[in-house]
Amino acid sequence: MKDNSKLKRLIDEYRSSLKPPETEEIVNQVINRPLAFLVAKGFKTLKRSPNFITLWSMVFGVSSGYFFYRGSYEALIVAAFLLEMMIIFDCADGQLARMTGKSSKFGKTLDGLADLMTHISIFYGIALGIYVKTGHLYPFILAILSQLTFYLHIIFYDHFKNVFIHVTRPDYVDKVETPEELKEKIKKDIEKYGKNSIKVFISKLYYYFYRIEYWAVSIGYPSSISNFYDLFPDPSVIDEGIRNRYYKEMRVSVKLWSFIGDTTHLTFFIIFALSNQISLLFPFIILATNLYMVIVIIYQRFKFNELGIERKAFIQREII
Repeated sequence: MKDNSKLKRLIDEYRSSLKPPETEEIVNQVINRPLAFLVAKGFKTLKRSPNFITLWSMVFGVSSGYFFYRGSYEALIVAAFLLEMMIIFDCADGQLARMTGKSSKFGKTLDGLADLMTHISIFYGIALGIYVKTGHLYPFILAILSQLTFYLHIIFYDHFKNVFIHVTRPDYVDKVETPEELKEKIKKDIEKYGKNSIKVFISKLYYYFYRIEYWAVSIGYPSSISNFYDLFPDPSVIDEGIRNRYYKEMRVSVKLWSFIGDTTHLTFFIIFALSNQISLLFPFIILATNLYMVIVIIYQRFKFNELGIERKAFIQREII
């Protein structure tokens, strides 16, 4: 009986560490989250913070770039292993934050920095390795285009994932913030820490990234809607019927975005490395994943138009 009770607590703790399943990438659900939970549990026992795990994820990620640069099949296997460790630890820091309630803006920014360092290392490690072998500069051009593609996909996925969570899961800890809320946060940080503090710098960095996202994702909405706040001027008072309808109409769309999420893109690196076809990775990202993105945008705009059929019932500003 005690064993069953322990197992139930363990399962409950695992579930509490997860994001809503509708928004999660398949590779995370099946492989990375269960392994990351074990890592998070271990560091929780050691009383380490999520930021400690984030730093380790950066070590693994940056190290993998060196082995991508080396380019031999043996080196690519090591690169794939290190990158998978980075992915697991990158999942684990967020899971530990949710398990312990220690999620913070600083932690998210540090996590973003760790991801950025990993991305620079692996994209340009591959490009440099091919350049050394061929003497041609085209790998760097492909690396830049691939990285820009990668970030565009992440922006779309993160935005529509967070919007879906915000609309359908009002009890969830992560919320979609307004530009005004972020500006107010910067003002408070300046008053508390001074305008030249690292805390204020990080808050501003987060705000400017948000503005880029705000501009980029507008293409994912129909022409009559430029962003989330056109649909929901006051997200805190969304009607329950609207929540249910949004869930029904948009859950497939957000799942489709997950197939070009950040972890799935990194998994492409692992797959191409293990198959010893790393030179084909950048063309695949530039051509195949962008074609997929266009298809998802068309589908999502169609779904948003369906939501707008009963516009007076759906657009919140009409009913407040």
